[in-house]
Amino acid sequence: MNLHTLFSSAHQMIHRACQATAWLAVGAVTSARAALPTVEGPKTSTDSSFYGQISGYLNDGVVLGGLILAAVALLVVANAIIATFSEVQQGKSTWAKFGMLVVVGIVLVVAVIWLASKAATVIVG
Repeated sequence: MNLHTLFSSAHQMIHRACQATAWLAVGAVTSARAALPTVEGPKTSTDSSFYGQISGYLNDGVVLGGLILAAVALLVVANAIIATFSEVQQGKSTWAKFGMLVVVGIVLVVAVIWLASKAATVIVG
């Protein structure tokens, strides 16, 4: 047995081991993907056609945009109330301004949430 045949047989064994590892990896990925759930369509879709699904996703996106708008309004109002409270604590502002900001902020947040829910029912149908 010479050096060339020794390296040749070692190369073949490594090649077979790599092939076996690749087949095991492919088998593991296939079995892992088999347990995944199916993708759910949009909630507002009226039919399963391509156009129906696209319009359903657009409707869901608009509703999500309204919810994001309501969340941003809540954060802006909360930030303004906290800043005004800090100014009152430092003596730069009055409690009347703070109270007015709280009342107007609550009315604004309630109005934005109400409008977003009304828009969602109009868009969804």
